[in-house]
Amino acid sequence: MMKFASLILILIIQILSFSALHSEVVEEIYAVINDETITFSEYQNAKNSMIKQLQTQYQGEALQKAIQEMKSTLLNQLIEHKLILSKAKEKNYDVENEIKMIIEEIKKQNNLKTDEDLRRALQSEGITMEEFKQQQKIVRMQQRMIYEEITSNIKIDSPEIMDYYKKNLADYTKPMEISLNCIFLKKEYYFDMQALMKKRNEISVKLNTADFKAIAETYSELEGAENKIFLGNFKQGELNENIEKAALKLKLNEHSPWIETENGWYIIQLIDKKEPELVSYEQVREKIKNKLIQEKQEVELQIFIEKLKKESYIKIYRKNN
Repeated sequence: MMKFASLILILIIQILSFSALHSEVVEEIYAVINDETITFSEYQNAKNSMIKQLQTQYQGEALQKAIQEMKSTLLNQLIEHKLILSKAKEKNYDVENEIKMIIEEIKKQNNLKTDEDLRRALQSEGITMEEFKQQQKIVRMQQRMIYEEITSNIKIDSPEIMDYYKKNLADYTKPMEISLNCIFLKKEYYFDMQALMKKRNEISVKLNTADFKAIAETYSELEGAENKIFLGNFKQGELNENIEKAALKLKLNEHSPWIETENGWYIIQLIDKKEPELVSYEQVREKIKNKLIQEKQEVELQIFIEKLKKESYIKIYRKNN
């Protein structure tokens, strides 16, 4: 089952707040939640935006499955969004100064010097400055409400953080890194297997008495690199399986036998190796703490939403489609 909780707080919030500003015409109502409504255009905008998002993540049958699953839960997700919005409005937050700071930060991040620059940039996206401010106000009100009702009550102590660290050491271990030189013969250059075997044997014989680098500079056919013998730096798991298997058997400055791959044949030389390294607890403590807070927040938010559902007026006029 896919999770759409994060989309409620990021994507749907912005879609609904923007589309609500354009709902001047009378249209079909999908649902009423307290003093909020979900209209046909809001539902369609949310559905279309989510489909676009899913298209960046999936293809083919997986995409169709993800779209169907999204559609089956979309109306409920929108209802939950409206419940949060309705509760946030009850708080009557004054967020004007915060909106000013947010706008200044947006201008800074996008190299926009004045409000007029931002206004023109928004107009190119079909949004007015007033609509944008209202959109940001709604998002900020919801964030404030969620923080006050949920996040501020979540406490994560040091033993809990340490316990998580110890149970997930693999997640905080830097993988082995290796650096390789190579002699590469490109497969498409050799339609005559006798010519290939002759060249391979010639290289193998020379490697018995000569420096690897000198032989590689003479024979390697590695393309698209300033240094045609340097294959690169790699973390464990990034290389072709056959090449990595051979590399892990080498000692420093040793070279492998010939290795066949889909695009050609390699002899690799290990020129550097860094063993796996555990990242210290101190370095990742805050990251783990934030992760645990987020996980608890998701659980508590769903509990809070279910409570709001019981306390609220919800009337559904049309199901998912």
